Amino acid sequence: MIKLTKNFNKKIPSWESILNNFNDSFLNNELIKNNNNNFFVSHNAKNILEVKKVLKKLKLKEAHLYLNICTSNTFGRHKDSMDVYFWQVQGRTKWQFDNINYTLNPGDLIYVPKETYHNVIPLGPRAGISMSL
Repeated sequence: MIKLTKNFNKKIPSWESILNNFNDSFLNNELIKNNNNNFFVSHNAKNILEVKKVLKKLKLKEAHLYLNICTSNTFGRHKDSMDVYFWQVQGRTKWQFDNINYTLNPGDLIYVPKETYHNVIPLGPRAGISMSL
């Protein structure tokens, strides 16, 4: 069951912290996915101080940074092979599921069970943290 927690944690990473983390991934030649010129995913968000605290609280281990510079496509409708917790940390996103839509604001957390189809639409520049085991 999808679960949305509004105002889960308002101690969010700053844009500066997010961009520094992304830059570290680039400088260290770490994997950065990019399906167009405005959407990026890096895989070391667990190094961001605020993210470390949330991972500990949720008893999770992995954290990926999702970053859109402007409103643009992401992965489209898809499903994940694992349970995902997504923490909206900057900007806003619209999450579309088969029967319901949610808008996430900074500090909100959504839990999406594995194999649940969804589409994420950025509503402007945004950053979010996807977390899993």
